[in-house]
Amino acid sequence: MDVIASIQEYINKILTNIQGMKVLVLDKETAGIVSMVYTQSEILQKEVFLFEKIENTKEKMLHMKGVYFIRPTQENIQSICDELKDPKFNKYHLFFTNTISKVSLDEIAKADEQDVVSEIQEYFGDFFAVNPDTFTLNLPGMLTKKSQRWQSDVSRVVDGLFSSLLALKKKPVIRYSSNSDATRYLAEKITERMNRDRDLFDFRRQGEPLLLILDRKDDPITPLLHQWTYQAMIHELLTINNNRVSLAKAPGIKDELKEVVLSLDHDVFYKENLYKNFGDLGASIKDLVDQFQDKMNTNQNIQTIDDMKKFIENYPTFQKFSSTVSKHVSIMDELNRLISLDNLMEVSEVQQELACNHDHNSIYNHVLEIVNDSKYTDRDKLVLVLLYSIRYEDGRVWELKEKLSSIGISPKDIGLIDTLRGYAGASLREGDLLGTKNIFSFARSVVKRGLQGVSNIYTQHKPLLHDILDSILKNKLKDTSYPYLSTTQSRERPQDVIIFMVGGITYEEALTVYTFNSLNTGVCRVVLGGTSILNREQFLDDLSKTQVNTNPSSKK
Repeated sequence: MDVIASIQEYINKILTNIQGMKVLVLDKETAGIVSMVYTQSEILQKEVFLFEKIENTKEKMLHMKGVYFIRPTQENIQSICDELKDPKFNKYHLFFTNTISKVSLDEIAKADEQDVVSEIQEYFGDFFAVNPDTFTLNLPGMLTKKSQRWQSDVSRVVDGLFSSLLALKKKPVIRYSSNSDATRYLAEKITERMNRDRDLFDFRRQGEPLLLILDRKDDPITPLLHQWTYQAMIHELLTINNNRVSLAKAPGIKDELKEVVLSLDHDVFYKENLYKNFGDLGASIKDLVDQFQDKMNTNQNIQTIDDMKKFIENYPTFQKFSSTVSKHVSIMDELNRLISLDNLMEVSEVQQELACNHDHNSIYNHVLEIVNDSKYTDRDKLVLVLLYSIRYEDGRVWELKEKLSSIGISPKDIGLIDTLRGYAGASLREGDLLGTKNIFSFARSVVKRGLQGVSNIYTQHKPLLHDILDSILKNKLKDTSYPYLSTTQSRERPQDVIIFMVGGITYEEALTVYTFNSLNTGVCRVVLGGTSILNREQFLDDLSKTQVNTNPSSKK
């Protein structure tokens, strides 16, 4: 269960099976899908002469084969049909990232009057592979069924999730969050597709996999918290977009570092430090710089022809290493600047208190102190009150709203507090987000915290997903909370689990899945997917676009 390897396998099979020089034609989405698992230079080594976008006007290259890896949208089908009237390549090899309808096949067949289409195949790479166990559909704004994005793009969500099952070669039983119309709707649509295309799911069975569809509203805390592990921090403070990170706002940054690429397959330092916390990252960066200085000193000590020869042979590797050092030193420098500028460590400490502890008076006073202090950003003040409103729905929320208004926070931003309650209030959530529904689990968490202390006050919080995975491992996930869609219910613990979250996932949850997989090798494997990968700003933006019924008794 490796989503990066699945996409790589598809691309590799396409390019190696078609001999000779070729042009690789992609659409806007597949260009991103491919770039996340292969570098341009790696693809060029597979006899690819040129990359083209399907929407661009192409020159005639009748000595070339056209290899298309595109989504089966009506727009793409129309582009191919138009082009076949005046072919640009001597042969066309068409690979679609999802099932293509008989109507579309007929349209292509009719347009292919010159008989240049060699093959049409379905290779199910209709999602963006982020980590080996994490994928996204890059569809923000999908928090509720009432959102505009849901209305326009829900079929894209179904396509992406459906294709991930086929890429991973899993025919799962399906469960969903019982308090969510969105997850039930998605479960029903996936079941319809699986029944319609049942021949595609003729896989060798090894146990019964599980697809669990969750709703972001069940855990609105996780996307609001500041993050302290490398990948999550970068996305929180700088934003990762298809493995690319902008450092353009960093003071004095060199032109070549204004946008950098972070790839697990091509950046060893990133891969090895992905989940390290901020404190440990400082030591890792120092080691990296020390290694670089050692190599610099070795290269400066050139005295013989043999030394020169070795230097020239090793120069490409040295250049790559130099780029890696510059990139990560620049990223860490900018992260450090932003953390200091906005006093994020102090804010994060109070955020963690709100997420994990139950002493209302102490927490309220800490929130009030930050709201009253001008050294903290308005955004952090608002988010602290949002977190407080989730933890203490019946607490002193009104007083805090009045306080935010008095320091100049806009009515629109203050309105997010009511919007959040209407979206993810206690009566609308499934699961035990705050650990208070079950008196025994509440008592255990308090005792455990008291006995063990806290090894890192900035990473105490565990997402709701942590408890869900624990329940799956123990085969105790409640049917009432997460019902099966079908009447046939598996009573065995699943060995392979695909979790998909409507409304988006976070890198903290990706870390939760990575840790779970590391601890349960050979017992249970999990892949996590979502409509998008959220950071705080994206979640607040998505929240601001929701037009929800704020009646706490209604489902979303």
